[in-house]
Amino acid sequence: FAVRVEQEVAAPEMAELADAFNTMADQLSAVEKQRREFVANVSHELRSPITAISGFVQGMEDGTIPLPEHAKYLGVVRQETSRLSKLINDLLDLSRLEREDAALNKSDFDICEMLRRAIIRRITDLENKKMELVCDFALEPCMVHADADRIEQVVVNLLDNAIKFTPEGGTITLTTSGAEDGATVVIRDNGPGVAPEDRPRLFERFFTADRAHTSGKGTGLGLSICQRIMQMHGQSIRLEDTQEGAAFTFTLSLAK
Repeated sequence: FAVRVEQEVAAPEMAELADAFNTMADQLSAVEKQRREFVANVSHELRSPITAISGFVQGMEDGTIPLPEHAKYLGVVRQETSRLSKLINDLLDLSRLEREDAALNKSDFDICEMLRRAIIRRITDLENKKMELVCDFALEPCMVHADADRIEQVVVNLLDNAIKFTPEGGTITLTTSGAEDGATVVIRDNGPGVAPEDRPRLFERFFTADRAHTSGKGTGLGLSICQRIMQMHGQSIRLEDTQEGAAFTFTLSLAK
């Protein structure tokens, strides 16, 4: 893909053909680079939990880890197994979403009610961190037309991120609003936020950074999956420019 055609030719048609060839080569080169990076990232993410599981199991088998400590390290093995399972599920989910024949099952539903259900599912985590939750629903009910299961996936992912990266006693705010051009949902926290240099790459697969919401506490695929789901809906998801914490906004079509 490194070969390029010289464009200093007499015939305009040949120059145009050379330009088209070079553009194609650039695009193919970029795709190949992304493929190599994806394979390398997947290999790295899979190797880490597998190595930990193997090491602790071997240590228990050969007696390096004494019997009284087995329960402790079996807990670590369980955590690493869960991490591995989530990574595989995320990879499969992203693969399904990117298939050309991937389809949405759209229906009308109340996005405010969906947000409430997501909160109930995470109530234990919220209570354990003594977090305050603020719901500001300007339009209620706010009926939207979308794939409810996929949008719930986006909501849960963003809420999980907010819970993970907001300190104990922090605040999470969920906002919905509606206008003629559609509905808007905002999930905001007052955690450390995202560093300015990390913002442009936040939705890339496997991207991790010290202060990004994907930082070392997930697969780095969650936001990529969210972005793909919103693209399939013809809608958008973005990180807002905030002075404190992080705020993610996504849009939806209102039900007719």
